[in-house]
Amino acid sequence: MALEMQREKDGNQVLPHLKKVWGDFCKAMFKEAEWFDEGYTPSLQEYLSNAWVSSSGTVLSAHSFFSVMTELETEETSNFPEKNQDLVHSISLIIRLCNDLGTYVAEQERGDAASSVMCYMREVNVSEQVSRNHINNIIQKTWKKINGQCFTKSPTLRLFVNISTNMARVVHYLYQHGDGFGVQDRHENKKQILALLVEPLKLDLPENSY
Repeated sequence: MALEMQREKDGNQVLPHLKKVWGDFCKAMFKEAEWFDEGYTPSLQEYLSNAWVSSSGTVLSAHSFFSVMTELETEETSNFPEKNQDLVHSISLIIRLCNDLGTYVAEQERGDAASSVMCYMREVNVSEQVSRNHINNIIQKTWKKINGQCFTKSPTLRLFVNISTNMARVVHYLYQHGDGFGVQDRHENKKQILALLVEPLKLDLPENSY
């Protein structure tokens, strides 16, 4: 993918960045595997310091960034991680926390590693519902940060910002009624997708066309 981007846009900045985000992603996944193997439940803060990377948000953001940038040999691209870390961190946090809320029950039944819900429950000795409320509060605060960050980025990053924000929106939507990604026939998700994409098209078509 890096070579394809370089051929299209005459840049040599892509491969080092993609190697870095994929390496960090694999290390974060390995850390979670270590915790699981050791039976260790981290604090919520320790969990999130690793989980925002294991969410894959950093990988998705890097690929999106270099795919849409028209010029790769610029200051924006050479300093991509530093200049955009706040936004990427916020997007990744939304991806991770919404996923955790939606998949918590199924993961506990499977015996998976602890997620943010379980980490907070054990850290402060509270119920699942109290922990879910706390995670939802973090999500709301993170969305406020994203909204502010969207207005502070340069115009050249507008498309990248839109794509990144939409990734978080999609994930938030998919997991709002449970695991809408892993269990794709959930009634709520099907109903909302039909309402968003199919029903408006029917309204615009002549009656005899469908």
